[in-house]
Amino acid sequence: MKLYDSFRSALQSLVVNKLRSALTMLGVIIGVASVIAMVAVGNGASAQVQATILSLGSNLITVSPQFATDQTLRAAGSQAQSLTEADMRSIESQLAGSIKAIEAEQGAGRWQVTAAGTNWNTNVQGVTEEYPAVRDWNLQAGEFFTESEITINAQVAVLGASTATSLFGDADAVGQTIQLRQVFGGGGGANAQRARIINFKVIGVLEPKGTTFGFSRDDQILVPLTTAQKILTGQRDRVNAIVVKALDSDSMATTSDDVFNILLVRHKISDPASADFTVTNQNDTLAALNQVTGTLTLLLGAIGGISLLVGGIGIMNIMLVTVNERTREIGIRKAVGARRRDILAQFLIESVALTGLGGALGILLGWSITQVVERVAAQQNLVLLVTAGTVIVAVGVSVGIGIVFGLYPAMRAARLHPIQALRYE
Repeated sequence: MKLYDSFRSALQSLVVNKLRSALTMLGVIIGVASVIAMVAVGNGASAQVQATILSLGSNLITVSPQFATDQTLRAAGSQAQSLTEADMRSIESQLAGSIKAIEAEQGAGRWQVTAAGTNWNTNVQGVTEEYPAVRDWNLQAGEFFTESEITINAQVAVLGASTATSLFGDADAVGQTIQLRQVFGGGGGANAQRARIINFKVIGVLEPKGTTFGFSRDDQILVPLTTAQKILTGQRDRVNAIVVKALDSDSMATTSDDVFNILLVRHKISDPASADFTVTNQNDTLAALNQVTGTLTLLLGAIGGISLLVGGIGIMNIMLVTVNERTREIGIRKAVGARRRDILAQFLIESVALTGLGGALGILLGWSITQVVERVAAQQNLVLLVTAGTVIVAVGVSVGIGIVFGLYPAMRAARLHPIQALRYE
């Protein structure tokens, strides 16, 4: 018997029992749809986390102050203020050519901002001239401050997109003057409230970046690092972070080691375990987060896989019933010359056809579910990502289940003796 004949006979059997075939496929359809939808949630979460980290800038190495150390015991107080702009300039000069850019930052806290009769409250950050290059952040208007403006403590500012809109609306913010205000005191007499007012000229506006881990990156004001240190905070020669942009992802480990060794020498530290700073590699952060999201994806896929397993058991049950119902047919076919492998092939084809068609319909259902969920949860920025790998695995597993769970009923049918089959009632 030719394979084509076996295939045609198997499909005819499925068409004759339409309702039974549809109900049997239902378990596979739901199983494949569950796998695709649940894995799409995990893949979407992974992609969203990765995009959020990379929105801070790509190939970044961050140096932060470390807690003070005494005989390997770390204090529970505030972090040591051990990093300086000079540390950043030293790294820049020694690693010139092996890094793309480097910048230093110091937070200046939240300030009341007034401009054009409008009040606003936002975070002010002191940074160096390479901040846009390190953070992969372009300007939508104006320009960024230069190294010379940092040297002279220039009172210039670059606004985040939403800060500019809140202060000036649709008007051009570049060239405008803003006032940063802080209020001191609050009692009577000598302790009466006093306001500290500092004027800044707006020279640029950053492109919108959105939110990162729930915090808006567009609501901030950037000023020269030395201006923040000497005028806003009074914390001279101190920075909260030094951020290095490596040439590429492959060179990050080597660059991290170079930065660490340079700072050990500058801080005169012989024991690396006693370093008063930490060097964080963005690749390590991404790897740790991908491991967490990968575990979540695997768990969600396993939950969906249970539905596929249940669907496979249903197929085995129906195929066993089919073999019992068609015992006389099997006997007649064997009596007229059908071989054992012909019977085996026919029932296996029926089983695989059920799971294959169910898998195809499951793909459509799973994809439809992801589209509906994304539209319903659009305001929560929920991302569901269906990948080709997920579809291939889901369909492959469903067809594999058809083979595995259809093999026993097919073998049982193939082993029937023709005489016993013909006498079966």
